[in-house]
Amino acid sequence: MKINLKEAFILDRYEKTVQFHLPVGEELRSLAEFAEEPLVSFTIRGKYGLVQCETVIDFACTSYCSRCLAPVDKKLHIENQRRMITDPLMETEDTILIDPNYDFFPDEEAKSQMILEFPERFLCAEDCKGLCPICGCNLNLGDCGCGSESENP
Repeated sequence: MKINLKEAFILDRYEKTVQFHLPVGEELRSLAEFAEEPLVSFTIRGKYGLVQCETVIDFACTSYCSRCLAPVDKKLHIENQRRMITDPLMETEDTILIDPNYDFFPDEEAKSQMILEFPERFLCAEDCKGLCPICGCNLNLGDCGCGSESENP
């Protein structure tokens, strides 16, 4: 998908909302399993050459607990506002760089934002005890009895 935003940069007032379901490709599948395609909304507002982009991304996914490897279902919500620019010398983490022809690729931007905002790890519970380092038993289900707790204070 491509949107030309030249009018947003040259008109006194501009507003456009784009909403779509993002197809889950390999890049996102490497992070988690998705039951449905993420819902993405971009609202772009231009006023006297200053262009702002409000992003909202909602999705549910399944990953695995970083301690015990149990499946973890999460609903995630990403929301931010960033300025849109065409000059690569002005690019910061709070800007979205669009190409010199004013073309904006919302699906690529949504993927990038999801990857950047995705949690580093998932936990089934804050007090997850993890797996026994000796026998691999899930310690949330009970003591395995192999003595790993006495050896590892």
